[in-house]
Amino acid sequence: MAWVCLHLPMIQRPSILVDLLLGHEPRLRLTLLRTLTAGGVYLVCLLLQAHSVWAEYVPLQEATGVFVFVLLGQMGFYGVLRTGWTLSLRDPALTMPQMVFALSALALAYRVNPHVRGAVLIVVPLVLIFGAFTLTPSRCRALGWAAVALFGSAMAWGASHDARQIDTTIEWIHFFFVATVLPTISLLAGQLSQWRSDLQVQKRELREALDRLRLLATHDELTGLPNRRHVQEWVRQAPARDAYATRSACVALIDLDHFKRINDLWGHAVGDSVLRIFAREAVRLLRSRDMLARWGGEEFVLVMPDTSCTEARAVLARLREGLARPDVWAECPQARATFSAGLSVQTATQTFEEAMRLADTALYAAKDAGRDRVVAAID
Repeated sequence: MAWVCLHLPMIQRPSILVDLLLGHEPRLRLTLLRTLTAGGVYLVCLLLQAHSVWAEYVPLQEATGVFVFVLLGQMGFYGVLRTGWTLSLRDPALTMPQMVFALSALALAYRVNPHVRGAVLIVVPLVLIFGAFTLTPSRCRALGWAAVALFGSAMAWGASHDARQIDTTIEWIHFFFVATVLPTISLLAGQLSQWRSDLQVQKRELREALDRLRLLATHDELTGLPNRRHVQEWVRQAPARDAYATRSACVALIDLDHFKRINDLWGHAVGDSVLRIFAREAVRLLRSRDMLARWGGEEFVLVMPDTSCTEARAVLARLREGLARPDVWAECPQARATFSAGLSVQTATQTFEEAMRLADTALYAAKDAGRDRVVAAID
């Protein structure tokens, strides 16, 4: 135990260091991790630059400029990203500025290292291709022309200030290569970026379409309530949940009174409004565990799990009182509707279908008794 306590700070130290470097926010950690990975690549390049100085291929003064430029640039990007300020931007990783910086560093390395200019040019397309995964097509193209401008400037500077070591003919060949190949690569990167964007849009639209189809398959489009299929599946799966926990459930079959007359007098648009108003008011007044579904036409089914007949009557009474308020029918005051309901109790030995048949019989009894009332099958 003493050994564990002695070494516990050492075990925790790497985690503390990682948190210090990357922070705690997931997006920030990912962004900084990528930046530090790029910093590792820069470090390798700087080590190669140091080897060039040691081998006397490059003067120390010029190599020092590359060192300072790369180190200050990477430290600056890391510092800005570490603050978390960029998380509110559309591009929290500052991808475009970082890629322009990378191209600038490569152009500077091209100018300083005459013996490895061909190798430097090989790396540039990799930077441009990376833009296909992060940048928009227009920014990919802009990045290609920025590369042409940066390397063209580096070539012109070298040809005018170091003519003895630089073969002008070779520089012209390099420039034509840069001016031809890099914009083409950036154009292709832009097309890849567009395809990536189109695929993302298609995936999102497909996901939304599937969600709509799933909703239409289980819900009534007019009222937004679950449909017959959904409530039957919900009841079938109820024993697997705690829906029918300790007592029997109650099932009510609800029918809006004289709904056909509303359609005939005021039109189907008003009839649709009546259905929507009833569904909206019922959902507001019912308990969270109750399930109200549109059974068909002007009929609705209300399943009340773990509910006694007395409690179910109270729920339906509260719904009738709510529908009696004038402000509920402000959209169509000429078509205020009441409802009749047949109520049954589903015991543990009964199926939902059997309870529904009893509720249907009770509903007909409510209609025969004058409508606007609740009749229970046990009455």
